[in-house]
Amino acid sequence: MGPRHEPTINENNHPPAPPRESTSSMLNNLPLKTLEFKGLTVEGYSRAAVQSYWRIPELKLGFDLGGSPWEFMGTSTFFVSHCHLDHLAAIPVYVARRRMMKMDPPTIYLPADMVDQVRRMLRAWHRLDRGRKL
Repeated sequence: MGPRHEPTINENNHPPAPPRESTSSMLNNLPLKTLEFKGLTVEGYSRAAVQSYWRIPELKLGFDLGGSPWEFMGTSTFFVSHCHLDHLAAIPVYVARRRMMKMDPPTIYLPADMVDQVRRMLRAWHRLDRGRKL
């Protein structure tokens, strides 16, 4: 058995406080890559089996919601390419944030065979979120 590691204790016998994050770093908690091409900006991020989210802000158009950066809240229309978790996990967060911010409900296009399942998922999150309507 190796040496025992004791936690760091300050003068008052309390563990040191964790470092504080600024508000801006808490809001910018998801990575974003940006590419400008012919007057349009493509921004987002994708890592296979982890998360995928992209948008073209000038068109208010997004693709996939595997993550939901705050910067994407003004994007009102999304197309989900397929229903793997890394492409749709953030749909409940995105819908609830828009409602909380008193924004119009978004339009989300899904593969036709997944519409009912995603509706059921959103209803389940509605119940889990203390009855707040998504």
